[in-house]
Amino acid sequence: MTKTFLLGLGCQKGGTTWVYDYLMGSAQFAHGYRKEYHVFDALDLDSEAAVRRRLFAQARFEGDPQPGDRAAAKAAHRLSMYLDPELYFDYFAGLLHSTPDARLVADMTPAYGMLTPERFGMIRDGFARRGVTTLPAFLMRDPVERIWSQVRMHARLYESHPAGAQDSAGFLLEHHADSSYARRTRYDLTLAALDEVFAPEEVFHGFYEELFTDDTTRRLCNQAGIDFVKPDVDKRVHASPTTDVIPETTTRAVAQHFGDVYRAVAARFPGVELDELWPSSRYVT
Repeated sequence: MTKTFLLGLGCQKGGTTWVYDYLMGSAQFAHGYRKEYHVFDALDLDSEAAVRRRLFAQARFEGDPQPGDRAAAKAAHRLSMYLDPELYFDYFAGLLHSTPDARLVADMTPAYGMLTPERFGMIRDGFARRGVTTLPAFLMRDPVERIWSQVRMHARLYESHPAGAQDSAGFLLEHHADSSYARRTRYDLTLAALDEVFAPEEVFHGFYEELFTDDTTRRLCNQAGIDFVKPDVDKRVHASPTTDVIPETTTRAVAQHFGDVYRAVAARFPGVELDELWPSSRYVT
């Protein structure tokens, strides 16, 4: 029986939480104590300094944690994986042997989409030494819609975030090129990095706009080596509600700024009708 590690690479606001929630419904999925472990982004990415700070802060205990303190145990465990990534591989390999039915484990941390080919190769090899196959899963969403959803999330979750001080469409126009939004939208770079390490058939590529269907989830299950379970396609997790409308001038400006992304995705997936899937691509030539 094949044992598989699902390396969830995002994109952020691309449906990764829905996918993880879907996998939780499978008896063949051995879930850990969280969806996102944030080990390799904390290790590698200068942009994720806040992740590192949280990792360290959560493991600095006030007083003496008592036996049975699961929150302290999880914080200590995550820090241990950061300090010694071999423990990361051991942890997930152990989950795969926790029950006779276990076939799949996952770490779905969208920031992993910004990792280098060298790190992807290191993850693949670390699991291969333990007899586990790595399946990268990369979901993509129309760049305009992805960034707009991230803006709304920031405004909803963080009281001090400047996105909450104006309408989300206006903020989108002014800040879509900011690194906090742009670097998570460079699907072209993620696709190129994956292609250096994995063959195309070794990666699950998906589109948010096609995610909530039997066809996409069946394809995911087939690649992950688990039995198909019919999804609840009407369920949405962590959706960012909106009452705003994006003006066409804003859609055009954002789409053209990320023209290289649209062109790379169109070239990489010639069978996909991108003008139908991502309507904003009409502004990119």
